[in-house]
Amino acid sequence: MSVTTDSEASRERIILNVGGVKYETYRSTLIAYPTTLLGTMFADRNKELLSPVNGEHFIDRDGQLFRYILQFYRTGKVHWHDIHLTSSSSIDITPTTYNITVSRDELFAEIDYFQLPIPLPLSQPEPPLLSQQAQKAAALKLDEFIQAFQKCIFEAMQFFETTIPFTFYRIVRENQELRWDEHEKVAPFVKYLRPFAPYVGYELLDRFGIEIRNRLKLKFGDDLDWKLEKHSDTKMDFYRLAINIPEDVYDNSKILQYSSYPDS
Repeated sequence: MSVTTDSEASRERIILNVGGVKYETYRSTLIAYPTTLLGTMFADRNKELLSPVNGEHFIDRDGQLFRYILQFYRTGKVHWHDIHLTSSSSIDITPTTYNITVSRDELFAEIDYFQLPIPLPLSQPEPPLLSQQAQKAAALKLDEFIQAFQKCIFEAMQFFETTIPFTFYRIVRENQELRWDEHEKVAPFVKYLRPFAPYVGYELLDRFGIEIRNRLKLKFGDDLDWKLEKHSDTKMDFYRLAINIPEDVYDNSKILQYSSYPDS
């Protein structure tokens, strides 16, 4: 087997068909990195193992991401500043695109497959987006709101209540704390919802009123009646909520059955 000289390798063109996308380079470009996959593949010792079709060497990998693999063979590095790496699997790449958004995991998988000696950036987990933090924080508050309703309803049933009224205002009212104090005197169970007055409760009801109702019905049953009305006037907006419990749910005989001291 004859050995190709450096001069011959520098003139020998190689056409790579990667996933249907064609690239053309010199063999000398690829064998300059002999420990990589393509450097080994096109080494002199393996020339007889190659079987091009119509002069093309087909590689069943991502043809768009291969742009960055070939960039390494040509320059010895990947220009990370031109690539916006995300954790998403979506890829938007064209041969003329700059400041490209690609999937970090998929690009790193290609680098690993072609065995490129590249220290990968972002060794630490990608920091969460501000929107993700905001969504998680709001979800936590929504869960707390639903749990507060559950505690309130359960305690109200200990008082044989049939109607539990609430009003959540969009802004702070005059004498708001005094109003809540008076409310708690006649309905002490409303204390669980006091931390959500005024605007947090209003905002959660405005965004998730139906979902909150559905979750409470899953907890207490479809007999739980939820009436939510939005009101607006020249001064302020507010939600008026009434949770109604049917009076016939308080069955004396069944209450005795559940009691730790049933009638003997």
